[in-house]
Amino acid sequence: MRLQPTARKSVLLLHVVSSVGWLGVTVGDLVLAVAAFDRPELYRAMALLGDRVVLPMGLVALVSGVVVSVGTRWGLVKYRWVLVKFVLTVIAVVATAFALRSGLHRAADGAATGDVGGAGVDVLVASCVSLAIYTVNTALSVFKPWGRTRWG
Repeated sequence: MRLQPTARKSVLLLHVVSSVGWLGVTVGDLVLAVAAFDRPELYRAMALLGDRVVLPMGLVALVSGVVVSVGTRWGLVKYRWVLVKFVLTVIAVVATAFALRSGLHRAADGAATGDVGGAGVDVLVASCVSLAIYTVNTALSVFKPWGRTRWG
């Protein structure tokens, strides 16, 4: 199934905007995670961003990426860089849904009671890992390394 040029460009635009948004919010989360060591109330804002922005952006990036890959010559499993990008994105969305958001909520709850504990460090590490994954995905999109898979 190939997308028509206008549809392809529209879905690609949605994919790029959601991916860049996901990356940008992650940079913001990283800044907030560092600042929250001195101002723990910032974890509440981070929890809100995690629920209302980070996860939806990640889901839109994942779905639009699959549509773009399936609807173009790249395919989902034809090229190694597309497959690696897909796997990393799935890992990032699952980690966001289950690990990052729960860590943010633990930190926010701890900020309300005055006991953030290790949740602050967990949030900082999760933000760094997320940023690394999104940066790798961006580099894969630009350089398109490794060639075809055996299914391509």
